[in-house]
Amino acid sequence: MKKILNIFLSFILIFSFKFEVFANSVNVTLKTINSSNNINIFGEYPNISGLTNISFQNNVNKKIEGIIKSKITSYSKKITSKIEISYDTIKDGNILSIIIYFKSLYNNEVSPYSVNIDTKNNKYVTINSYFNANGLNYTNKVVSNKASSMGITYKKVTENTPFYIKNKNVYVVFGAGSLTFSQKGNIIFEVPYKNLKNYKIDKQNYYKKSQYNVKMVPLRESLDYFGYIMNWESSKNSITILKDGKFLSYLVIGENRYSDKNNKIIRQLEFAPEIKNGKAYVPISYFNEILGMLFAVDDNEDIIISSYKI
Repeated sequence: MKKILNIFLSFILIFSFKFEVFANSVNVTLKTINSSNNINIFGEYPNISGLTNISFQNNVNKKIEGIIKSKITSYSKKITSKIEISYDTIKDGNILSIIIYFKSLYNNEVSPYSVNIDTKNNKYVTINSYFNANGLNYTNKVVSNKASSMGITYKKVTENTPFYIKNKNVYVVFGAGSLTFSQKGNIIFEVPYKNLKNYKIDKQNYYKKSQYNVKMVPLRESLDYFGYIMNWESSKNSITILKDGKFLSYLVIGENRYSDKNNKIIRQLEFAPEIKNGKAYVPISYFNEILGMLFAVDDNEDIIISSYKI
């Protein structure tokens, strides 16, 4: 292993400086790789400079070099054809996306990797951090739907799946040969930013059923944010949910019987809806199971409820 890494370091050459200059003075220096010994790999990869936080900048460049080293190590363990390294950089506002491609010139299969950074705040950008806590769930909904319409089976998108950001949208990249024939090239799915709408419920504004840890959230505030209408009928202690004049759900306080938009399927959730301090509360699962929305808990223990379009 040490020998392999030494070989790697010996054939890294600085090729040119300020290969591409961005508006915020972040520079990309081009580095080249040449074949050496049993490693038949060549091409170019970027090194960035100009970030305001030098420690973060060094971390980013180490991350990029770590990707290169890891792939060279894996290629060195098997007989390989020529492997070409190339890359793209995409600048969208403060976000810089770097996509590194490893292409086999034998079968045209491509292994992409990405590093996405916020050049203003000096931090990494992930799909979840960009879209908020439901980002991966939303992305998988969109990608699954688009893949199905193309007649291909997709792989689940994770935080390790390569992506870049352009015009505020996320573009998920599957390398040539990973989903279909390599001759069709890379498969890229656009995930629109505008089709996801997030609502945050601060942790002090919901409560838990302590013995079960089920999160009970206020109904009206959440529904109002997404444009739903909540009609309260005091004689029946019931609530009817509408949107754009269409019926979506019906529930009765104290009864664990939730109807969906067809008003035919009655479902039970963890708990019945209840009144607390004059407000109606439902289990958080109501938004997913009955209204077809997404929910997640972020690092601050705030709840994020999201509506989305595909």
